[in-house]
Amino acid sequence: MSEPQIPEVEQLYDQFQQLSATLRQGGTIGQLLNVTPDECEALYAHGHSLYQQGLYSDAFKVFSRLVMINHMDDRYVMALAGAAQQLGRYEDALQHYATVTVMRLNDPAPVFHSAECLLAMSRLADAIDSLELVLEFDPDPDTKNDYIRRARTLLPILRQRAGQTQAGPESSH
Repeated sequence: MSEPQIPEVEQLYDQFQQLSATLRQGGTIGQLLNVTPDECEALYAHGHSLYQQGLYSDAFKVFSRLVMINHMDDRYVMALAGAAQQLGRYEDALQHYATVTVMRLNDPAPVFHSAECLLAMSRLADAIDSLELVLEFDPDPDTKNDYIRRARTLLPILRQRAGQTQAGPESSH
C-alpha cells in the first residue's frame, strides 16, 4: 500500500493565494471548484424538498454546502437560516438572518424570522425591537406584505406581555 502524498508547502501556498484572490475579487469557492449554476439550482431544489418534508437536519446540510459553494446567494443563506431555526439552533439562525438582512435591505422576512428566534430564546425585548423594525419597511396600514401584517398583529401582544413581565406577577391580580 502506498503512502498518501502530502502536498508541498509551496503548492498549498499557491492554492491559498488563488482562493484568497478569488474571494477578494467577489468570487466564490464554487467558481474555483467549477460548480455550475445548474448544479447549485438542483442542490437548492433538493434542499427545499427536504425542508418541505420536515427533514430539517438533512436540509441544513444541503444548504450549508450551498452557502460554502456560493456565499453571495441570499436564497441559500436564507434557507440555511430557516433550517437552523427549525432545528432550534436559534443563535446560528440569527447570524444567518442578519447576513440576509444586509443582503436584502428592503425585505422584512429575515427581520421577522429573527424576531421568531428571539422569542424562542425568551428575549422578548429584542423580539419587540425586531418587530418594530419590520414595521419600518412599510408604514402603510393596508400593506399586502404578510410579514408586516403579522408583525402588526404580534407586536401589541408582545408589548402587553412585556408590560406584565416588567410589572411582575403581583400586578395581574
